Amino acid sequence: MPDQVAIVTGGAGDVGRGVCRALSAAGVAVAALDLDVSKADGAELALECDVTDHHACAQAVDAVASKLGGVSTLVNMAQAMLAGTPLLDLSARDMRTEFESGPNATLRMMQLCYPHLKARGGGAIINFASGAGTYGLPGLGAYAAAKEAIRGLTKVAAMEWGRDNIRVNAICPVATSDHSADWVSQAVAVSPMGRVGDPETDIGAVVVFLAGPGAFINGRTLQVDGGSGAWR
Repeated sequence: MPDQVAIVTGGAGDVGRGVCRALSAAGVAVAALDLDVSKADGAELALECDVTDHHACAQAVDAVASKLGGVSTLVNMAQAMLAGTPLLDLSARDMRTEFESGPNATLRMMQLCYPHLKARGGGAIINFASGAGTYGLPGLGAYAAAKEAIRGLTKVAAMEWGRDNIRVNAICPVATSDHSADWVSQAVAVSPMGRVGDPETDIGAVVVFLAGPGAFINGRTLQVDGGSGAWR
């Protein structure tokens, strides 16, 4: 996809690196935004950015547009993850942490990138949600709520911005390259395919497809999990 520019928040993380590599291999100029970019891979530009900080996000988007020539795709992956806390023990602080790093940051980046996408005649936004919300996974109440809020934003943006040729979709992935052996074994146990996804060839490939002009898909959530949730 020549002349395309993608911003990937959380782009230096486990799955984020795979997404960046996949986009780069497809000819997209990639900018990875993360709190720590030391592990960034596949990005032409790596910028330290706290997505909970509006000023930092605005500076990052402006820098990407200036250095890489605009923005055609936004991939929102950055999100704090609090696990292992029962609903009865969730605090207001827990909820603030998840929502500020998740749906609030996602909306912030969408709003900042919108003028750039519109100026190019359209583009794509791919937000990362989670089976924690669509399935309802115990111990992940705050995270699940935040991820479901992101799916809500995705649908509304698809309806409001479709007229600008901006397609907005969500992905719920099951993939890893460096999770613990226990996590992998649990994920494999419920996978009809007997494996977890690869961040680049499985998740990244879907991001590349959704970012491309041939994806007549808008406002949808794709469960890229190898069928792990097909029974739910």
